[in-house]
Amino acid sequence: QTMAASWALLVFGLLAEGLSNLPTKKQTLDSTASNEEASKPTPERCSVLQNTQNAVYTINVDVGTPKQTFRLVADTGSNVLVIPGKNCKSCEAAKKNLYDHGKSSTSHTTNMESKITYGSGPVTGDIIHDNVHAIGVTSENQSMLVMHSQNIENFAAFSFDGIMGMGMPVSAMGTKDEPAGEDKSFFAQAGVNAFTMCFAKGEKPDGVLKLGSKRNATFSFERVIGQVHWGVQLSSSSIKGQQIPGICDGSKHCAVIVDSGTTLIMAPSHHLVSLYSKLCDHLPECAEGAQGTSNSMIKSDLFLTTLLTCPDDMANLPDLEFHLGDTDLALGPDTYIMKAHSKDIALHGFFDGMNYTFAHEKYSLEVCVPAFMAGKMMSRNHGPIWIFGMPLMREYTVMFNRNEAGFPLVGFSKTIKCNGCGDGEMISRLYDVEPEGLPITKFYPALVRKPNLVQFEDEPKYIKL
Repeated sequence: QTMAASWALLVFGLLAEGLSNLPTKKQTLDSTASNEEASKPTPERCSVLQNTQNAVYTINVDVGTPKQTFRLVADTGSNVLVIPGKNCKSCEAAKKNLYDHGKSSTSHTTNMESKITYGSGPVTGDIIHDNVHAIGVTSENQSMLVMHSQNIENFAAFSFDGIMGMGMPVSAMGTKDEPAGEDKSFFAQAGVNAFTMCFAKGEKPDGVLKLGSKRNATFSFERVIGQVHWGVQLSSSSIKGQQIPGICDGSKHCAVIVDSGTTLIMAPSHHLVSLYSKLCDHLPECAEGAQGTSNSMIKSDLFLTTLLTCPDDMANLPDLEFHLGDTDLALGPDTYIMKAHSKDIALHGFFDGMNYTFAHEKYSLEVCVPAFMAGKMMSRNHGPIWIFGMPLMREYTVMFNRNEAGFPLVGFSKTIKCNGCGDGEMISRLYDVEPEGLPITKFYPALVRKPNLVQFEDEPKYIKL
């Protein structure tokens, strides 16, 4: 794999800059369908989420009559259904499954097309309606973008066909020609108002996706403060009850986006420096080397350098505590530290934005690194932005509720089991129950996926939350 290819894979974000306002044939056929479906309770269904290259989680989706099956990313960062079409030559060359509307008796063409810009290039396609079945529910005459061209670098390297958007209702990611309007995503049209995700731990763990708002009393809910993302307030971070200075301690605090499609946890680089500096105090070799200095940058670099050698004491690092509005979350070292190949660390730019030089040729094949990446992200009204990606969902079962009491919510409950869809296979627990000790995860990412956050056109320094 070339350096250029690796960078292309790194920046391949699946979060669309547009296209939540696709016209839906169902509206033309029955203008009351959406309201009728919205009044129905969410059906209780379950599906295994397939771990794909340790970068994303996918589900199988059937489209049309007879069915044509596609492997799509379960993406809470967008709300559009996107599949490759038979006329997409580059999709065919990438060996993707191709949708042929002419072979489906339930398809409807619209003579309309639209465009989505992803992190590594645009895709253009026709807006087509057809029956879609996934996770045990069906949306008739579902609006889709069927790609006829794409310019995403190294699309062939990814083992999925397209995207199943599971993002915010009526998220403000419409086409350039028209604003976001009625929510025409698959979940909205199939009458799904709530769903829950968890990811298992291990070297290549699968996950579980459940539909419905059924839950136990251990969930703690936060009101969504974003209009585009499942974003909630992040008030502060601490270690052993001691607040980490410099992290979300401004008047606006921070916002954190819960995104199932982001491989790691992302945060502003100066926040990570503060966090690593404090962790240095709890890693004996690092603390010894940092004696006599209070410089956060020096201590942060020393922590990263010490951690690369996978010292035995890293298993004894303390939990990282994150304080939301009314919810406290804790990640143990088996979640926020990972083992990876040294060359992958260099190629995927794990330390980008940290002013840290990683000479991978000096280290053995396997190294240890924090499951974090730096990103320059600032919201307009809620301070700096963090991304809680896959690591958080290996520790917590997360419920995304699209409309409870008139507004969207995100709920968290500590996970004890995330093994499948049978009885007792997906269980959350009370916060005061201590987790069983686990070894540091051997997480060899074939790819590292980052979100493609959309900037305000009038103030590009701010990200749309």
